[in-house]
Amino acid sequence: MTSIITNSLKLQPPNSFVTKEFENGAISCSMTGTETGGRFAPTAIRMRAVRRASAYPARKDFANFLGITVPRLSNIENGFPISRDVQNRVTAKLPWVSRDWLIDGLEGGLTVATLQRLAPLVVEESDTTLPRSRSRGSASR
Repeated sequence: MTSIITNSLKLQPPNSFVTKEFENGAISCSMTGTETGGRFAPTAIRMRAVRRASAYPARKDFANFLGITVPRLSNIENGFPISRDVQNRVTAKLPWVSRDWLIDGLEGGLTVATLQRLAPLVVEESDTTLPRSRSRGSASR
């Protein structure tokens, strides 16, 4: 009985070609955690639009308002996924923003006034032809 089990396994030695091919394939997988599109990922665009539509358009002020660090906000605005904690903070402090819109772009939970306020900002943030400057989110703008 043991010979049948041993023969059916057909184990390969650790240095075989197929094993190396599998290992190389695993190494090449992206583990960045960003959405496709980076800065132009849909959630990144919507988060920047929310910041600009808020009473705190400067990145530092908006991060302080939410109670998160500026690098964390920057990561979100550059395509990293929005954690549940940050989603909760945004929807609690800005009740005019719905989680469905922020994450999935579903407009059903937004008022007409909110849509009118956010739509031009989303279009502007989505435009890949506009030059980007570091002072974009400053309060003087």
